[in-house]
Amino acid sequence: MKSSSAIKLTVALIVQARLSSSRFPGKVLEKITSSENVLSYLLKRLSRCKRVDKIIVATTTSSKDDLLEKYLTQNNYLVYRGSEVNCLERYYEAAKQHKADVVIRITADCPLVIPEVVDEMVAYYLINYKSIDYLSNRQYTNFPEGVDVEVFGSKNLKKAIKSKLRKEECEHINYYFLNRSAKYRIRYYNHTLGGDYSRFKLSIDTPEDLDKIRQLLKKNRLCLNFTLSDLIAALNTE
Repeated sequence: MKSSSAIKLTVALIVQARLSSSRFPGKVLEKITSSENVLSYLLKRLSRCKRVDKIIVATTTSSKDDLLEKYLTQNNYLVYRGSEVNCLERYYEAAKQHKADVVIRITADCPLVIPEVVDEMVAYYLINYKSIDYLSNRQYTNFPEGVDVEVFGSKNLKKAIKSKLRKEECEHINYYFLNRSAKYRIRYYNHTLGGDYSRFKLSIDTPEDLDKIRQLLKKNRLCLNFTLSDLIAALNTE
């Protein structure tokens, strides 16, 4: 993984993950295929990103996540452990520890994130970094929900830490930017393959969501390294 941008900025992809989900505890270590769990599937896909310098899993200091840290270190992944309740602070400290200039936020309940889209968005952000504070394919876009990528500068995380934050902004980093749209320059990234797929939910919040993802992968014979075109072709059969 090497950033090919002429701008000498360190790009860190930070995946937030924990085992204490209220709706589906331990979901990130549940099997998504016969050989991969949800988190390993996501991390192996993300390892193909070409414009990312570091991949870090940001989990919590809760004893519940000791097992997660053990699993990640045994598999040679970078791990940062921080606040369980303040995810924004956890991201800031992880970015600070790894000297990241640009942060990509990925959540572990989105195992189908597309590496090529990550690379496209990083390239777009770096080209336009003087005029963008927050870039997202989550809201108001034609991507399915669950292949979510957010890109922003670590300097804005530092500003956020010093701000008076609402509870929701500590739990969900994107809310910090979205609630201050007059202050931050927000852009939304769309794919150019045609069609609006935002009606599809591909994130995992419940056991039923995971079963649907398993069936989608199996029915359409999607390999680990499927592309956006492959995914859209599969969704067109639904």
